[in-house]
Amino acid sequence: MKKLNCILLLFLVSFSLACSSEDENPKLVEKAVTIEIEMGGDYFEYLVTLSVHSMLSGTSTFVAPQLVEPSSLEWTQVIEQGNTYSLTYEPTMSSIEVRSASDIHSLGFVFNAVPLDRELDETFEVLTATIRVFADGEVYREYDYEALPSGQTSVPISENITLE
Repeated sequence: MKKLNCILLLFLVSFSLACSSEDENPKLVEKAVTIEIEMGGDYFEYLVTLSVHSMLSGTSTFVAPQLVEPSSLEWTQVIEQGNTYSLTYEPTMSSIEVRSASDIHSLGFVFNAVPLDRELDETFEVLTATIRVFADGEVYREYDYEALPSGQTSVPISENITLE
């Protein structure tokens, strides 16, 4: 009977440890990610900045974002060691699209628009933007942004996302 109790105790301890180790290391979900930004209003009267950072796959592998639209531009600043890619420009078209080069489990981005110092008339419309993050082609998150007119400070959207 003493041996049976020892065996039962060892079984329970082993089972308990096996269950807890699965909970400590959850499986990361990795998907193809696309960020789409659709701007409205007088967006051409603004200097727009999009920074994509922390695109990660595996345990800590950096993944480069690919600038799809506007296709005529390239990243204006790339800091590969920090996995940060920035685009700052005066938009001539209303959309920006960025894709992950491979499947990722997390990303971070910052979007902001600053008005250019130009004289504006009463018909001026502030820049608005809808930012959609797609995971494997489906909308995963959506954000609305509204810039402020000249003389006021716009508040950027800064998001860190972990796919589930």
